[in-house]
Formats: sequence, C-alpha cells, structure tokens
Amino acid sequence: MKLQPNLIPRFNIDYDTNDVIDALTTLKTYKDISPLSSIFKDSYINFTNSGRTSLYVILKALQLPKNSKIGVPLFTCTSVFDAIINAGYRPVFIDIDPKNYTLDPYNLSNRINELDAVIVIHTFGRPADMDKIRKISGNIPIIEDCAHALLSKYNGEMTGTIGNAAFFSFRNGKYISAGEGGMIVTKDPELSKEITRTIEQLPTPSIINELKSSIASYARSTLYHKPWFGLVSLPIGSLIENKIDLMNKHDFKTTKIRKSDLCIILKKIKNFKDKVNLQRINSKYLIGKINNPELLLPIEASDTFCNYYLFPVQFKNRVQRDIISNQLRNKGIDTAKLFSQTPDFAKKHYSYKGDCPNSEQVAERLLTVPNYYTLNIKDLNKISQTINLCPSTD
Repeated sequence: MKLQPNLIPRFNIDYDTNDVIDALTTLKTYKDISPLSSIFKDSYINFTNSGRTSLYVILKALQLPKNSKIGVPLFTCTSVFDAIINAGYRPVFIDIDPKNYTLDPYNLSNRINELDAVIVIHTFGRPADMDKIRKISGNIPIIEDCAHALLSKYNGEMTGTIGNAAFFSFRNGKYISAGEGGMIVTKDPELSKEITRTIEQLPTPSIINELKSSIASYARSTLYHKPWFGLVSLPIGSLIENKIDLMNKHDFKTTKIRKSDLCIILKKIKNFKDKVNLQRINSKYLIGKINNPELLLPIEASDTFCNYYLFPVQFKNRVQRDIISNQLRNKGIDTAKLFSQTPDFAKKHYSYKGDCPNSEQVAERLLTVPNYYTLNIKDLNKISQTINLCPSTD
C-alpha cells in the first residue's frame, strides 16, 4: 500500500491532550448530568461502558423469556447481534429501506408476529419511519439504536425519546470522541428501575483500567490524524484487520461507565450542537456539488432533522463504488464500505438465511465519504469532483 502522509481519514476522532488531562484529573462520580437532561427532557438517563452494553442492559431489563426473538436490521454493525445473543435472545433479521438505510416497515410487518421486541437503528443519523414502525409493533417493545443519531429528530421528536428505550454510543469516531461510553434513555419509570438494577450488577472499572483507556484513546486519536493515518494506521491496519479485532467489534465486556469517559462526554456535549451544524453545512455542500444523477445521495426527508453523522453515497453497482473508492484514495481521501461484510458474516455466525435482499444490495453499493466538521472547502471540492467522475453504467 502506498504511504500517504496527507491522507484524509474516513472518520474524525478528536481526543486530545486536554481530554487526557481532564480524564485523569477528574476521576470522580458525576451527578450533574444536566447538559444531557436538557436535551432528553422528562427522561431517565443511565450510563454503561459502551453502546453494545447499553443494548444488552435494556434487553435484560425488559425481562423477556429466554430465547425471545428480537427483530433487528441486517444492515448494521455485528456488535448489535452480539448484544442480543449475550442477553439470551435470538436476532431475527429485518430488511432495510434501500433509500434511507433504516428498518423497512413493510418487511417488519411480515415478521412482526414472531417477534418479542424490535430494534430500530437510525443509521448514519437518518431517522427511521417511527410512525409506521410504532403502528406495526403495537405493544411490542421498541428499542432505538441511536449510536449514529445524537440530536437527530423525527417529526420534531428527538431520536431516543420515541420508543420504549434507546441507547447511544460515545466511542471514538462518533461526533463526541469520549474514548468509550454508552447512554440509555427511557421515559418509562418502571423500565428505568430495572435498567438501574441491571447496571448496578455490572463491575466497576478499576483506576488502572481508567488510565489505560484514556491513554489508549489518545493514542488512537493521534494515529487517526495526519500524517500518521496514511503512514502507519491504515497500512498496518489493512494487513491485520482480518486477523485482529482492531475496533473491538466482538470483544463483549459489560461494565459500568468509566468516570473518565463520562467526564469527557459531559464536557463535549456542551458544544455538540455547533459541531452538528457545521457537519450539516458540509453535507449539504457536498449534496449541492455532486451532480451525478445515477447516485443516491443522503438528502434529508422533510419530516426529519439528520445530524449527518456519516455521508453515504449509493452507487449503481459494486464496480462503480470500488472505482470511486480507489480514485478518492489516490487523491488522498480515505473512505469506508460500512457493513459491506455483515451479510456474509451473519450467514456464517448468526444463522442469517439470505432473506434481506435490499440490505445485501446496499452492502455492495454503498460508500461513506468524509463530511466531518473539520474539513475545509478544498477537501469537500476534491471529494465531490472525484465522485462526479464516476463512470456511467450505460
């Protein structure tokens, strides 16, 4: 692989020396979570060490019968499936709307009678069609996966406040690079009590674990910036990604939240809205500059507010996608084929039967390109100009 010191990373990770200092000098229990409470009004809020642990906790707190069937979109990170299985349940894969990348209500309606709960994923920050999903689900619990969707809205309602419960992730690579950390939100007081009881049974991270985590987060962030990303991280990562679980996708450790992570979350949430606004500006700039009619761009639905956590571009086929991915790399811009391996992985490890055709097609065609708030106009123009050169399928 060609070494590229000026390569723009596919994701943005901002965990700097000030975060390390704050994390290591403020190892105390935080009781003032008002910055989050002001966003999720009239809700009960709890924390764990990760998004997948938060999902695990919600599922356990629902107290469903053993081996209950949990509906979940196939098009997602496989750590969601691990959380379901570790909670003692079985994932039932639901197809997606190929234009919005979220759970398809029609496909859900065909499977609803066999389900005990439904996980709705607001993929890339794009809210799912919650009105239809709620109508179809009836009294079946709905869990919102908001790992991508902090501050996104559906019909004026904040994502995470529409279903029975929701969880968020603050892992490095998300808008709020807090190191790790997950958050649970619910408006149900009884469910909140069960969630709290379940979390109380989880182990508490040690001081040594806190220190190691903060230093590791700083190192990961450093290696995800120029020049180290193109010189070290990507070349080495590409060689060992199939041998080592670099992103801890399958390392299922459930604990309470680290105090250091919560410290950083509460610090960074204060200016998070500003970052979302900048990222929305960048995303809309890209939408205006990309003029290839064959491509599906992430245009915001009229009844939603998308935080544009990621910027997906869907091509006509895998060949188109791979050509543009390579061309962008050659021009110094890295991209991600997110969830492209999930269908095959789910067939091998999670008993997926191949009945989600939209998910499989999107997995072959989709590319996410950088759109984060620290990019400049020059970077955005390079991205849009390269994508506009995409060869026609005719």
